[in-house]
Amino acid sequence: MPPPAPVHILVESSRSHRRRRHRVPIKENWSQEEDISLWKNEKGKYKKRFLTSETWSCIREKHLLCSWSSVVWFKHATPKYSFVTWMAMRGRLSTGDWNINVDASCVLCQEPLETADHLFFKCPYSAHIWEALMKGVMESQFTMEWETITSLLMEGSNWSEVKIFVSRYILQSTVHAIWMERNRRKHNELPSPSVVLTKRLDKNMRNRFTTLQRRGDKELAEGMTFWFGSR
Repeated sequence: MPPPAPVHILVESSRSHRRRRHRVPIKENWSQEEDISLWKNEKGKYKKRFLTSETWSCIREKHLLCSWSSVVWFKHATPKYSFVTWMAMRGRLSTGDWNINVDASCVLCQEPLETADHLFFKCPYSAHIWEALMKGVMESQFTMEWETITSLLMEGSNWSEVKIFVSRYILQSTVHAIWMERNRRKHNELPSPSVVLTKRLDKNMRNRFTTLQRRGDKELAEGMTFWFGSR
């Protein structure tokens, strides 16, 4: 009596099947050293030393630098000032023209429509502050036009390093102060006159140079003298 068909198929299959070897040969010359941690850098190489900067460069999403990046991110900048200025540069501040269901007027001067262009520095309130702080610094190039201001403060300007730093720092601190004052008034807090805000910003600049002098920053050693000379 012939064997059942399923058995015949199984035998034929086993004959034609190619055997695979899964065993990994053991290398006898492997050393018994302990495992170590290696850190991959931006160039794809592995190093024993961990550096935060290299790790950040390796994992971050990269884009082309904006032309105005040096106006926002620079040495000795104050982070909270830089952040608000960055928002202003990107057109992301929630000004009146963004909110169609609320009062869109400027709380600083009652202009019917508050825009970023109006707030920095076409509003009489902010214009008074900007002029009081920066006319002596910028001299003949003084302007209240946002695009012209940022263009002057970009890299490659023929201004001195101290003048560039003062201009960038005052721009950022003024933008931050005006935005905070605007928000306080939106929440019905007592308003601060422009003269008071100007004095605060002037003192803030002097305090910044005092801090830098204590740190021993030689590049901006003449900063306080320059600032007092512009008043």
